[in-house]
Formats: sequence, structure tokens, C-alpha cells
Amino acid sequence: MEQRIKVIMQEYIKGVENICNNLLDGINHDNNLNLKTKRDFFVYREKQKKWEYEYEINGISYRWHGIGCFAFNKDFWVEWDFGYRCRWCGIDPWKLVSTLKRNRSQYIEYYDGNTIKEICEQAVEEGIMFRKGEHYYFQIPKNETFEPRFPKEFDTLVVKYHDSTWSISRNKVIDKFIRKSRWVYNQIDKNEDRYILKFMLDGAEVYSILYDDTGYPESAIKIMSDDILHNLCINRNRDMDKNLN
Repeated sequence: MEQRIKVIMQEYIKGVENICNNLLDGINHDNNLNLKTKRDFFVYREKQKKWEYEYEINGISYRWHGIGCFAFNKDFWVEWDFGYRCRWCGIDPWKLVSTLKRNRSQYIEYYDGNTIKEICEQAVEEGIMFRKGEHYYFQIPKNETFEPRFPKEFDTLVVKYHDSTWSISRNKVIDKFIRKSRWVYNQIDKNEDRYILKFMLDGAEVYSILYDDTGYPESAIKIMSDDILHNLCINRNRDMDKNLN
């Protein structure tokens, strides 16, 4: 992948992240909330009796469309679909092109969706990106990762997420997650939507590490997010319903 188009894509993704964080800031200010992540935002929207499809926040207009949004003011215009897992967006070739055109980008050679799609498909073959559905996402470069040192001896996994804490006895699924976790993004602490995994032995902590659903190999993420954490949330909600009844 040429460095120029890579920078264009990364700047687009960063721009969407900044615009979405501006949205959270406005909602927090207006409603006395503390939304920090995409997950927080969608939970907030699900709780609304009537969904809002338009927002005006800090000089930026937001308009919802299907699985995405576009935001604009007199200086810029950006369109995106909400991304995979905790990502605010990925690369939809045609929405990237639409954004470049509407902002009269100097990079007119990238004003074609098929061209962007071909570049992304080539990047997938080169291991620079991966595809999920119709969207493309950058892989984490291996030189930006570290090898975790999980303990061989532990009897309990404690999972902490904001104000929630769960304890799970060691089992085959946790051991499989460890085997699949060959590397971890070395800037995982920059992500607001993260968990703390604490490995315990006889009540004492022997190892801890951060976890999120982007900074590990996808095979490990599927185990932790789609199996372990998913089941923890189901069990928590079931216990809450029992207490209410």
C-alpha cells in the first residue's frame, strides 16, 4: 500500500473518531452523563424512548442514516458507517470517496470507489488490512505489540470493567484464550473501552493485563468477547432479573 493513501485512510478514521468524541462530549454536557466509548453511546441510544436522528453539537451537525452517520459544518463534511466491535468506523470505499469529494480533496486520483476497493483488497492480501463485511480495517503492526507473560499457575480469572467485577474459575475456555493471545497491542491503555484481567492463585494476584476487542489476535478476541464476556453479561442480567422479582 502506498504511504499516501494509507495516510489518507488513517486521517479519515481519526477524523471520524474525533467527531464521535465531540458527539459524546455534547451528550454528556446536555444530560449530565459520562459516556466514553462507542459501546456507551449505543447503550444510551437503546435506552431512549424516542431515538434522535439529528444532533447539533459544538458547531457540528449530525445526521443518522441506516448503520452510519454524516457530520458537517461550513468547513467539512464526513460520512461513515459505524465499525466492527469497538471501532467507530472502518473504510467503506465509497463513503471515503464521498468524503474526499465533498471536501474537495487535492487527491483526485482517489475519487473512485472501485480504485479504493482494489487498494484495500490488495492491502488485505499483504496483511496490512482485514475485511469484515463491506468494510476494511488496519491490522496492528507486529512491531507495535508485545508478548504477554500469562502465568502457568492460577485458579481464578477476575474480570473488571469500569464498576463491574466478575470471577471465573479456571477452565478450558480461558486456557484456550491464553494460547491464542500470542501478542497484545502495546498502546492498549489508550483505549477507553478496556477491561482488566487479573489472574489469581489462592486469593493472590499473580498477573494482570489489559484487554480490549481490537488489541489482541482476532482468534483470542472471539473467545474472550464472544464467549467469556458475553456469557458473563448474560448471567449478570439474569441475576439482576431474579433480584427484581
